[in-house]
Amino acid sequence: MGAPASPVVSVRGLVNRFGQQTVHDGLELDIYPGEVFGIVGGSGSGKSVLLRSILGLQRPVAGTIEIDGRDITRLTPEELRAVKMRYGVTFQHGALFTSLTVSQNVQLPIAEFFDLADDTLAALADLRI
Repeated sequence: MGAPASPVVSVRGLVNRFGQQTVHDGLELDIYPGEVFGIVGGSGSGKSVLLRSILGLQRPVAGTIEIDGRDITRLTPEELRAVKMRYGVTFQHGALFTSLTVSQNVQLPIAEFFDLADDTLAALADLRI
């Protein structure tokens, strides 16, 4: 047997607070390649705050969050952007921008990271729809 796989996401000692409200205090978790991982809890229990932290959208008060071995809490904005380019997120109920067409929703993240002509963006979106 080979060595066990390293986690693709590893959270250690995560602390998130909003004023006097502590949402996470020392949270730890690992997510391994190929694993299906669910976060379950009641309203206000910190599920969204945890996901925002793991996605690099919110900096925790303390702790580390490693994605593929890189602690995203210590990266520069440019380094974090490079990490974010390696993953995608699908929100609950498909959460598209209702003011945009499906094609425009597909084009949006591509246009954010690449300087492409409108016809190229449209062609790429057509491949994804």
